Amino acid sequence: MGDKANTMSGLGDSPQQTLVIAGLLYSFSLILINIAPFFVGMYVDHFQVSLSAAGVVQTVDQAGGLLGAAVGFVLMPRFGWKGLVLIALLIAAVSNAFTATADSYAVLCAVRFLAGFGAMLSTTVTACVLAQATVPLRAYSAGLAAGMLLSAAAVWLLDALRIAYGDAIALGSGALWLGFGGLLALFLPRQLSGPVNPHGEAVTPRAPHCPQTVGKTALIALLLFSVSINVIYVFIEHFGFANGLARGDATNALALGFLFAAAGSLIPTMFGVAGGHLKWISMTTLIFFGSLVGIYSAQTTVLFALAFGVCASAWCMGLAYYMSLIAQNDPERRYTRMIYIVNAAAQSIGPAIGVLALSRATPPAVFAVPPVPALLAVLLVAIALSTSSFLPLRVHPRPQEDLYPWPLP
Repeated sequence: MGDKANTMSGLGDSPQQTLVIAGLLYSFSLILINIAPFFVGMYVDHFQVSLSAAGVVQTVDQAGGLLGAAVGFVLMPRFGWKGLVLIALLIAAVSNAFTATADSYAVLCAVRFLAGFGAMLSTTVTACVLAQATVPLRAYSAGLAAGMLLSAAAVWLLDALRIAYGDAIALGSGALWLGFGGLLALFLPRQLSGPVNPHGEAVTPRAPHCPQTVGKTALIALLLFSVSINVIYVFIEHFGFANGLARGDATNALALGFLFAAAGSLIPTMFGVAGGHLKWISMTTLIFFGSLVGIYSAQTTVLFALAFGVCASAWCMGLAYYMSLIAQNDPERRYTRMIYIVNAAAQSIGPAIGVLALSRATPPAVFAVPPVPALLAVLLVAIALSTSSFLPLRVHPRPQEDLYPWPLP
């Protein structure tokens, strides 16, 4: 019990409950990221702005997210994490609720900036809470799977609200998820923080000799992988239309794809890192490449849903494996706190690269871009692990400490 108190005290008296709540809050934040492409079309319809102007609004939203992640990095060592989560969710919920009432383009941009700020600040904190699980890979995987399931529900809810009540109500629907998240956050322990010992000093939950070089390299690789995904993802609905799908069919395809991705997201939970991170990161990258071929060629709702589901599964698997590699090789949790600075940056860089490719070439050319940063990410990880003398410790958690019952293979 002494070891448990030392390494899990930052999670309060009920670590499992804290991890479950953090996983749900993490998944609620992912919903807003996953339904972002649908908001772009509704900006055009509701506010009567051009597609490029709607794209600028989405970029402003992502800029707010980048600032939120950066603020989280700075404030987390200095303030209580529960308070940060509650404030973040309040800002995000209120901003989402008032999105449709914006009476000018400038106000719309300001409101969406705050929405992105709050959502990403919450995501940053909850991701660091999940990093304290006995097996971070499983915690991330479960949170991502929940996010995919809820995203499917959110897509259908968004479309139903749009049809029944109009774009205004649909645009404000994000406040429902965030408001519920705020209620859940009240049950987080007041002393929620990073891992500390009984003397209030930071502790190292992994071996003290683990090289931070691997963690730093994994963070850069995560940036490259996330950029490759975001080049495609922001245009996913557009590719569905280009393949001949109607709006309703594209919506159903994406929702079904999220459901499929929820199952794929659990692969890291079921198989762990048997064979090492590099094996699974390489496999994830190959699956992503296969999904690009599917998205480009799918011309029916079912095929497009399957292709998108495989793509989203690869996204979640990659996030889980890269983030767990960072957490396992980051005893001071410095790079772990930077994970969503990197992801927020990728959400801005990826679409910008996609827009550039679309403006200078035909749409198929966009599909040639993502493999480049994804392959560079794998190469960086391979070099870092091969040049490091550190072999990641295999942790066999005690049952009462582990949120997930399956042992590592």
